[in-house]
Amino acid sequence: MIDSHVHLNRREFDGQAAQVVARARQEGVTGFLNVGYDLASSRESIALAEADSAILATVGIHPHDALILADEHGKLTTAGERALEELAEMAAHPRVVAIGEIGLDYYRDLSPRPAQHAALAAQLSLADRVGLPVIFHVRDAWSETLEHIDRCGVPLRGGVLHAFSGDQDAVIWARQRGFLLGIGGPVTYKNSRLPDLVATAGVDMILLETDAPWLPPVPYRGQRNEPSYLPHTLKKVAEILATDPNAVDSRTTESFVGLFGEPAAQSQRSSP
Repeated sequence: MIDSHVHLNRREFDGQAAQVVARARQEGVTGFLNVGYDLASSRESIALAEADSAILATVGIHPHDALILADEHGKLTTAGERALEELAEMAAHPRVVAIGEIGLDYYRDLSPRPAQHAALAAQLSLADRVGLPVIFHVRDAWSETLEHIDRCGVPLRGGVLHAFSGDQDAVIWARQRGFLLGIGGPVTYKNSRLPDLVATAGVDMILLETDAPWLPPVPYRGQRNEPSYLPHTLKKVAEILATDPNAVDSRTTESFVGLFGEPAAQSQRSSP
């Protein structure tokens, strides 16, 4: 199994990342994609990936921090232009395999919406410039995000709709554009809509993720999530699709490698 979205650099794992990774390996998790959400976490993700060949990194600015790049009116700032160039420099690192997580978040609305839109557009352009796929964060802004992506242009290298919580139309939209869906702990929750959406998507569109330290699967709800819990999500997805967990593991790993590359092999990737 590969955990396609984790935040081992978070304070919830302070001083424990190595032990968390070791526990995950004991449960069969062989690769990890540590996802950046601002400049500091992007640098921390790279450091983790440099220290462990099973970890890959992403770099990006989360919509909560869109003001790093743009003002409240949606205009890129001088500081934002410098931040984009810093992201571009980090993206050249051989262990960095995606831009993200980026997107729109209308649930918390921690940044003005014009700034969120401007930050997303700028980073979509950056992803194409550096030749990397995109990891999207979308919360309570599905129609706006999908319209924005279509308006800016679907990333040339594709991408993942992380922590997927869209509807059937969003699944169809993603299929038509070659996007993958990040499926994590919420698929195990009672009354979740995700099982029906997973059944519509099918195994070929799915990546497994934890989003640790958040969104733990049943039976760990209410606790700190970690990658060692990924088998619970795998088992639930296999149950929904009426197939063998090993088949889901194999196909989701194949999809991950097809989009991001083999974790241990990325140390050999040439800088763009």
